[in-house]
Amino acid sequence: MKRIKTIAVLVGTVLFLTACASNGETTSKDSTTENTVVEPIEINPTVPASAEVPEYAKTSLTSWGNGWNLGNTLDAKTDGSKNNLGLSTETSWGMPKTTKAMIDAVAAKGFKTIRVPVSWHNHIVDANYTIDTKWLERVQEIVDWSLESGMNVIINIHHDNMTEAQMSSNYGFCVPEKSAALKELSLAYIKAVWTQVAAYFKDYGNKLVFEVLNEPRAVGKSYEWYAPSGDANITAANKIIVEYEKAALDIIRASGGNNATRYVMIPTYAANPDLTYGWKMPEGENLIVSVHAYTPYEFTMNNKNSYDSSVEGDINWLFQNVKNFKLPVIIGEMSASDKNNTADRLNWFKYYCAKAKENNVPIILWDNMVVYPNGTDKAERHGYFNRNKLSWWHEEMVDCMTR
Repeated sequence: MKRIKTIAVLVGTVLFLTACASNGETTSKDSTTENTVVEPIEINPTVPASAEVPEYAKTSLTSWGNGWNLGNTLDAKTDGSKNNLGLSTETSWGMPKTTKAMIDAVAAKGFKTIRVPVSWHNHIVDANYTIDTKWLERVQEIVDWSLESGMNVIINIHHDNMTEAQMSSNYGFCVPEKSAALKELSLAYIKAVWTQVAAYFKDYGNKLVFEVLNEPRAVGKSYEWYAPSGDANITAANKIIVEYEKAALDIIRASGGNNATRYVMIPTYAANPDLTYGWKMPEGENLIVSVHAYTPYEFTMNNKNSYDSSVEGDINWLFQNVKNFKLPVIIGEMSASDKNNTADRLNWFKYYCAKAKENNVPIILWDNMVVYPNGTDKAERHGYFNRNKLSWWHEEMVDCMTR
């Protein structure tokens, strides 16, 4: 995450097996050579019979469950340099070095999925966008620990989205307003990263999921996080994002191994499903819409501290949209920032998780290990797992997701 939202984010879906308060049993095994069995499940009864639901949306990864984000860790980054910063970035945002014991503790708590956000632009060794081998090996190590623990794993391109101006001094990509040259430079970067990552993990089973981008958007623009419905800037940006996402997906699908059928997550503009004008899912199967839902924004990240019926109304509205998306969706980030309002946050968790379970929507908790009164930004206190002590803050909130 590591940013401030400016509007509540909403989401929609058709189905995806297992959600809050579910402890579904794993029925298949993952390794670097075995595929997870994909079994048919019943279509969510909330979807109208007339809906054009893709055939692959009638199946779901077994044992998917709710998840936890290894936040502010492999995604940590520094702008302003094309230097390879090495393995030290993992702890640069205040996180301890990730250990197998940490991963095992997350699995033991009952989480079935771990999202491992990864930034790559600080780990490029030459102008051909070659990724530092040691960085790839470190990502692999954490992926392997997570799979060994029995969890599903999501890896992505995370904080590599630059402003147009930053493209001259950073590797990465941007969503330019007019520059065709910057668009081509961005496409080259995205293709190069996914060519390497897809090849590196091609023989891993289907419990490893790729997310092509994180919150792709026009960074630094007035409409970076939100614009009115039908806004021409968002429409133009989405046209570019669709091109980026198709290019990444084509690379993944053509890279061999299990990547031809691997589940791939495709985000909307800024991971906001309201900002879909000009956006469309690429052609193909085993695709999942990736969205983030800190809903409602005023309560989860801004000035409202108290839980009331209006908060429930916004959550209801969020999951009402679940019925209309007509594609599988994962809420890849969700949380309510710690503003010393524990009882109200607990009510939020209870209601939010209950609605997620009711609608069969997997949700993944954002965790940056910051709790009240730490941190100067009231929107960025999303601490739940004390990685130093292998213990949990606000355990009753976490239990809403795992029990």
